[in-house]
Amino acid sequence: MLAAICTYSLLGVTNQALADTTQTKQIPLHFIVAATDKDGANAKVDQATIEQSIENLNSHYQGTGYSYHYKSTDFVTNEEMPGFYDDDYSPDNRVLFIEPYFDKSALNVMVADFDGVNGNAFFPYFGVDGVLIDTEDLVTTTLAHEIGHNLSLLHTFADGDDEPISVQIGERGYLYGDQIIDTPPSFDDLDDDIENCEYTGSAEDEEGTPYAPDAKNIMSQGKNTCRTHFSAQQIDRMQYVLQRDKYHLFNQFGEGRTVPNCENSIIVTQFPHIDGFNFNQEIAQPWVQDVANNGFFFRTSPDSNSSRTGADEPFEGHSYLQIDSSKRDDTDFDDIVYAKKGDKLNYLSPCYDLSFIEKPTLEFYFNMHGKDMGTSIIEVSADNAQTWAELWRKEGQQHSDGDIWEKVTVDLSNYRTTPAQLRLSHIIEGEKGDASFDLFTVSGTQPQQDYEFNSNTLNIAEDENEVTFKVIKNSGLDSSSKIRIYTEDVDAIAGEDYTALDETLTFSSQETEKELAINIFDNNEVDGSRSFNIKLASDESDIIFNESIVTIEDNDVDFSYELDISDTQISENSGQLLVGIIKSDPTDFETKVRIKTTDDSAVGGTDFTALDEVLTFAQGETQKDITIDIIDNSEVDGSRRFTLVLESESFNEKYADEVITITNEDGIPEHATPDDKASGSVSGYFTLMLGALCFIRRNRKKNIKD
Repeated sequence: MLAAICTYSLLGVTNQALADTTQTKQIPLHFIVAATDKDGANAKVDQATIEQSIENLNSHYQGTGYSYHYKSTDFVTNEEMPGFYDDDYSPDNRVLFIEPYFDKSALNVMVADFDGVNGNAFFPYFGVDGVLIDTEDLVTTTLAHEIGHNLSLLHTFADGDDEPISVQIGERGYLYGDQIIDTPPSFDDLDDDIENCEYTGSAEDEEGTPYAPDAKNIMSQGKNTCRTHFSAQQIDRMQYVLQRDKYHLFNQFGEGRTVPNCENSIIVTQFPHIDGFNFNQEIAQPWVQDVANNGFFFRTSPDSNSSRTGADEPFEGHSYLQIDSSKRDDTDFDDIVYAKKGDKLNYLSPCYDLSFIEKPTLEFYFNMHGKDMGTSIIEVSADNAQTWAELWRKEGQQHSDGDIWEKVTVDLSNYRTTPAQLRLSHIIEGEKGDASFDLFTVSGTQPQQDYEFNSNTLNIAEDENEVTFKVIKNSGLDSSSKIRIYTEDVDAIAGEDYTALDETLTFSSQETEKELAINIFDNNEVDGSRSFNIKLASDESDIIFNESIVTIEDNDVDFSYELDISDTQISENSGQLLVGIIKSDPTDFETKVRIKTTDDSAVGGTDFTALDEVLTFAQGETQKDITIDIIDNSEVDGSRRFTLVLESESFNEKYADEVITITNEDGIPEHATPDDKASGSVSGYFTLMLGALCFIRRNRKKNIKD
């Protein structure tokens, strides 16, 4: 039988795994215990039993993402509540305990000798955080079972024979049975065949598929001693209710029943923001109940309880939001009216910063089928919920059937300058007035974005401790935006050479730049230059906008460079100057050095080819040779000089320079300096003069002869 149970689980839909067990939420418990006086005399249970019940409860809810702790006890007598201390108190009177004994900031556990039941519970839409437990069952799984009901779970055997098993475990299984697909189908008559915590019967559905109920599920018909666990999708559903209906139990937005607003909650900046009110989907910032003002809650459901009002099934997903007005006057609870005509119920959105999108809108679907339909309203607040402005309203029945979903689009363009919150409200009219809502989407046009660094190459000596840079936004300045910035190792190592960076930058409207710094570590080791990248990327996708490379220069050098030139004086007609660059010691890492020329009396481009180059010495390499072209201009311009400079590639460390002299072979210029004459230029000058004298003498003889 166990194999069959496992088979049903595998056929279910994929679990969303909503529970985050790394961040357990603590839920306080307030006990209301029958006693003969207010000090707890003759109490039905003592403190040790209460503590044992909490320990057992936490073992059953282990791994769900939340746990329970003791907060307080209130002892109630027959004088205060007639019959409460008796051996057969009727649970139908439980509503009378809402005031004054309930703690509205805790989950309430009423303990007495109840007539005919082990326990009972309020479902979430009643807006009551409470369960009833018979005295003898407080330390059994009954407490976990009833809290499961208070968190919206149904019995696993609820209507499990209405549809074939193949339908109940199929993709639309959320409409049938306990409305959860990964719990094996069951029905009410199968409990007689459960032996030793296993189902041993032979019941089959209409298609001949055998039933295999899980008697160990907390919400099953199994004995208290058998029940041990919830299914994954049951946990999802309870998480949904805690997040939306019972967030006040763990002070999500403040002490007690504090509701979210734009000051106490996370503001949504990523769009579209979609809430389909699906039990099996987790949303970081969902719409929630107004727990401070609602006496009766909106209900999340896969269908309506009546064919005469409400939507037949969700527009999308597994469930939708509705006003279950048929529950406003429940005679099971001593004719207590939870919600009456004229009551206004609210459902609150998270806070939105609409400056991140252009042309923002709210889209949703609604069904208002029912002859007693009330009024539905969408409102907005831009002043932290101090005032609300109406954006949309519908009064009375709008649809003739429950299978009609109408789409609404609400313009939010006027609310881009300050954070805004939305509110869905419904004013109850009558019993056949189950207004239904689904798929709320806040979205808009994404503005064009363009980002860059102030420099795509950054060099820093490791003893300078940090590198600073700017991120510049070039477009979409009318909208706020977010961008991810992060570092990525090249041959530098995060944590050893620099502090890794991975964060989201938020640019407000009209903001154009941000300056940042990254720590650089000086390790006092000779390890050469190392590099890492800084990247700008979309915070929602893999799009890379820009990147910059940072080179950390090692300042712990134990080597140097020098120029090796055989003769620093070179004739202009020699063509090239051969230059050697010598590294004093080999290293086991790559190094770089910059060599460049600077003009003196010789001019780059006229007398020689100018140079400005970074040379890379590979691991173990100690010498490089380069040539500099010398330009022969055939002009009498004397000797000229330029300087060869050798320096660190990225920080101010200079090595010995060399002055290069280009000698002139075209004669001595008119204003030759003594140095020119001392050089080879003087001999050229006298050679030229001697030739001129010979020419004059020959012409003179010719003239005399003539």
